[in-house]
Amino acid sequence: MKKRLCLLLALVMVLTSVFAGCGQSENVASVETSKGSGELEGSLVSAEPVEFTYFGIFNGTVFNEEWPVFKEAAAMTNVSLKGTLSSGASDDKQAFNLMVSSGNLPDIISYMQIEDMEKLGRDGGLLELTDLIDQHAPNIKAYFAANPDKEKLATSVDGKMYVIPKFMAGEPSLGYFVRQDWLDNLGLEQPQNLEELEAVLTAFKEQDPNGNGQADEVPFFQRKNTELSNVSWLLSLWGSSLRYYMDDDGELKFAPMEDDFVNAIKELKRWYDKGLIDQEIFTRGNKSRDVLLSSNTGGMTIDWFGSTSTYNDKLADSIEGFSFMPFAPPENINGERVMPDKRTTVNGGWGISASCEDPVKVIQYFDFWFSPEGQKLINFGVEGLTYEVKEGKPVYTDMIMNGKGNALQNLRSEGVQYLIGMAQDFDYERGWIHPIGLEGFEMYEKNDYYKYVWDPLTLKYSPEEEKEVIKIQVNVDSYVQEMVQKWLLGASDIDSDYDEFVERLKELGIEKSIEINTNAYNRIY
Repeated sequence: MKKRLCLLLALVMVLTSVFAGCGQSENVASVETSKGSGELEGSLVSAEPVEFTYFGIFNGTVFNEEWPVFKEAAAMTNVSLKGTLSSGASDDKQAFNLMVSSGNLPDIISYMQIEDMEKLGRDGGLLELTDLIDQHAPNIKAYFAANPDKEKLATSVDGKMYVIPKFMAGEPSLGYFVRQDWLDNLGLEQPQNLEELEAVLTAFKEQDPNGNGQADEVPFFQRKNTELSNVSWLLSLWGSSLRYYMDDDGELKFAPMEDDFVNAIKELKRWYDKGLIDQEIFTRGNKSRDVLLSSNTGGMTIDWFGSTSTYNDKLADSIEGFSFMPFAPPENINGERVMPDKRTTVNGGWGISASCEDPVKVIQYFDFWFSPEGQKLINFGVEGLTYEVKEGKPVYTDMIMNGKGNALQNLRSEGVQYLIGMAQDFDYERGWIHPIGLEGFEMYEKNDYYKYVWDPLTLKYSPEEEKEVIKIQVNVDSYVQEMVQKWLLGASDIDSDYDEFVERLKELGIEKSIEINTNAYNRIY
């Protein structure tokens, strides 16, 4: 590991596979599910069918009892779930708050905001799970024993466990893409360092790579993304970011308050003034990728491997020779190839309400999803319906690959990867990703190009700390976004007002945020 890492919490989650036919992951222990009585066989949790009420909504999608994944699970375990939400519900947070305020809690609750779930647990609404896991959930217990970092993620600030999270696989998810046909038209190679990158972008700007005789090319574009600014990923080219990082002495720092940040902003402004960066990068919004690629004017971007690679098919007929290919991140000013990636390590989870009358069967049902059979089911769906096993690996059926929606939509319509406590297997995504996207993914994975960046609010805070750090970060993020945009557009000058910028960050509480986050990190690690 290079010393000046973008801080992740050191929780890279590499689950190469979770069931024997697909290459058992070394991090997932295969343990026979215990039923307590010793009389039940296979995956059965109950001798007779049993039903539990279930609050489930995930990105606006309400749990559907008819999904094949959960019907198959019911056949295997004798446990079925009865959803408590109407199909018309669409707002996750509103639904959760209404459920909690009603005081009428179902047996099982799942929700994306794990901090809210843990608060519900601390307030007495969810059961503490440690003893239940120890006595009745051998698969979960073995998983935590093999992955102690995951157990820490599942532990609340009070040292207790109320939620079994949905653990996300931690492979690279996005990277650089370039119009390979434009490079070929100009006789250029993919850029390998910062100097070559600027040269390629300059050629795209000045040498008419799309061949239409007009100076309409946009060398680098970026659609609205999950980072603070549409230019934030480019800052890594000059060794900076808009996030926190751990310095060589193990001290947490906020990058915009360090010297590297000033140089990075000045270099980005120089690129912007030269027209190398989309002049409408702050206003085009999320459609910029569609607009600029389909008009044959966009040259390079940073985006998701899966969705971005599909443009090679979408535009093959309308743009002759169209080729949009992933390439390695160019060496930055420090000689590092870095693609900062903020892939989520946990994505909510589920717990058992204090009003549940049979928590033992519920924790045994939770445990089923960590067994090889349960992991295979939640990650890939029902064999023969959503996938077939070929040469020991899952291959999605035509229904998934060529159904009504895209492959991911089709999988989710069957209940695959829904919000439950589980360990995600990234092979589920490998199975449907476009071959060009897979090529980029494997390139970044093999060469360790991706570096996780740390987003505050991923640690475990006390209620008082959480309230304060959220308030500070919201104000800090808003101010940083505002100033980055002003500096690049020329409405303000970083040399003239940088000292004032730092002082304003201090007024907004950045030093207190650093202190809280440092203490929260040290408390766990």
